[in-house]
Amino acid sequence: MINSTEILTALVSAFIGGILATYLKSYLDKKSQIELSKQKINEDKYRSMLIFMACALDISKKRYFPLNEQHSNESSSDYLNQIKEYYYHSILYSSDDVILSIKRFIENPSQDNYVIVAKEMRKDIWGEKTKLTFEKIKL
Repeated sequence: MINSTEILTALVSAFIGGILATYLKSYLDKKSQIELSKQKINEDKYRSMLIFMACALDISKKRYFPLNEQHSNESSSDYLNQIKEYYYHSILYSSDDVILSIKRFIENPSQDNYVIVAKEMRKDIWGEKTKLTFEKIKL
């Protein structure tokens, strides 16, 4: 026969377990939302950065992209300055590898460094490695 102490212990345990489960679920949901928000921010920033990098490499590509520029960039060097601004912002939200690859691009703008930055951005957002090279993706 079950006594009242055992029943009380079982009820208290179930109650505490329910509270802990609810707290843990809430914590994990909030953490997931933060990760999704961070991923969305990174996607938007990285998309803009890649467009600016393409324009820095070849100013004629500007006509292909609808850009919401704070000020009109008229030359490749203007786009490189825009990339430098994004570089300083990226220190807050990007992985170390993305930051270093952007720095390398700023110091030596090239198609190869563009692909390196794009690969690091993909890895940062999706956590996946890629074997893409410029030769494989160039149009």
